[in-house]
Amino acid sequence: MGFRRRFEFGLAWRTLLLVATIWLLAKALSTPDLRAARLVAAFVAFAALGSMWQFIRKTNFQVARFIESVRFEDYSQRFSDPSGGGFDVLGDTLDAALKQLQARHVRASLEARYLAAIVDDSPSALLSIDEEGRLELLNKAARQLFSRHSLARREDLTALGPELAAAAELPPGTRKVTRLMIDGVPHRAIFASAHVARLDRGVTIYSILPVQSELGALEVAAQADLVRVLTHEIMNSLTPVTSLARSSAEMVALAEAQGAELGDARVATETVARRAEGILRFVESYREFAQSPDVRRQTFAAMPWAEELLRLSLASAGDRHAGVELEVKPELLKLNADPELLAQALLNLLRNAFRVTADIPDPVVVLAISRQAGGRFRIEVRDNGPGIPEDRRDDVFLPFYTTHKGGSGVGLSFARQVALAHGGSISAGEAPEGGAAIRLII
Repeated sequence: MGFRRRFEFGLAWRTLLLVATIWLLAKALSTPDLRAARLVAAFVAFAALGSMWQFIRKTNFQVARFIESVRFEDYSQRFSDPSGGGFDVLGDTLDAALKQLQARHVRASLEARYLAAIVDDSPSALLSIDEEGRLELLNKAARQLFSRHSLARREDLTALGPELAAAAELPPGTRKVTRLMIDGVPHRAIFASAHVARLDRGVTIYSILPVQSELGALEVAAQADLVRVLTHEIMNSLTPVTSLARSSAEMVALAEAQGAELGDARVATETVARRAEGILRFVESYREFAQSPDVRRQTFAAMPWAEELLRLSLASAGDRHAGVELEVKPELLKLNADPELLAQALLNLLRNAFRVTADIPDPVVVLAISRQAGGRFRIEVRDNGPGIPEDRRDDVFLPFYTTHKGGSGVGLSFARQVALAHGGSISAGEAPEGGAAIRLII
C-alpha cells in the first residue's frame, strides 16, 4: 500500500507538471513576441515528459527484472532502491517475494531429492512404461538387475521370460508371485503394478522384487525342520526295536546251541534285526540333510580344483564312464567360495550325470565354469542323457525326490543348500548336448 500511494503521488505531480507546461507552451505559442518564453516552456514541457517517462519506465523495468528472475530461477537478484519515489518500497517488496520463492524452491528441491533417493535406493526394481510402450529403468535395483538386458520397449520384457511378460499385460493394481529369467536361470519374484499420471499422461509403474534366495532358504529350513522331526521320531521308535531284535536273535542262537529246534525263529529274528539296523542307518544318513552347511569362503584357482574334482568323480564311477569334458573360461579363473562344500555338491551332480548316461553308447558329461557379470560365477554339469521333463525341473530339488531307482533324492537337495548358502541359485534345464543341465550361480 505504501508503494501504491507514493507511486500515485509521484505520477500525479508529474502529470500535473506536464499538463501545466503544455498549457504554458500553448499560451506562449498563441501570444506574439514571446520567443524566449516559448523556448523555456518547450524545454520545461520536454523535461516533464522525460521525467514521467523515466518514472514509468523505471517501474516497468523493476517489475520486468523481477519476472525474469522468477522465470529463470535466479534468486540472487536484489531490487532495493534508495532513490525514493516509492521504488524503495517496491524493491523491498520484490526482495521479500524473491526470498520467499527461493525458500520454497529450496524446500521443494530438498523434498524432490529425498523422494528421488527413496526411489533410487528402493530394494525393488522399478520400471515405467508410458502409453507409447517406452520402457524406463527408474532406480539402481532395476539397473543392476537388468544390466545385461537391453530394455527400451514393452516387448523387450519377453527376454525376461513368458511369465513376467504375461504379468506385465495384466491390469494395473496386479500383485502376484511370478518367475523371471536372469542369465538363463529362473528366479521367483514379487510383481506389482500401478498406474500414475506424469505430465498429464498415463504411466504404468512395475515393481519387481526377486525373492528366490529368501523363498529357497525358507523352503530348505522348513524341509530341514520336517526331516529333523521325522528322523527323531523314527529313531526313537526304531532304537528299542533294533535292540530287542538283536537280543532276541542272540537268545535264539543260544537256545539252538543247547539243542533246541528254533531254526525258523532264528531266521525270522535275524531278519528283523538286520532290517531294523538298515532302517536306522538309512534314517541316520538322512539326518545330515537337516544340518545347514557352514560356508567358509576362500579364493582359489578354478582349473586345478576342477581337475582334482574330476579325478575323484571318475574314480568313484569306475569303468562305466570314459571321461568328463572340462570347460573353464577364462583358464586362469579364480573362484570365491567354499571349495569343500562346492566340491561335495558337484560330486553329487557328476554322479547323477554318470548314472543317467551309463547305458548310452557315447556318453557325454561336461563340467563348465565361467565368470558372469557382477562378480558372479556359473557352474554347469551337462550330459547327453534322457534329460529332465520340464514339469519336474523344480521337483528334483525337493528332498528325497528321485527319478532313479536306488537314488536317495538327497544329492540335488544338498546342491541347492550349498547354492543358497553361497547367496546364489540353482536350476535345471536342457543341455546343448541333449540331456540335462544343472546350473549353479554363486
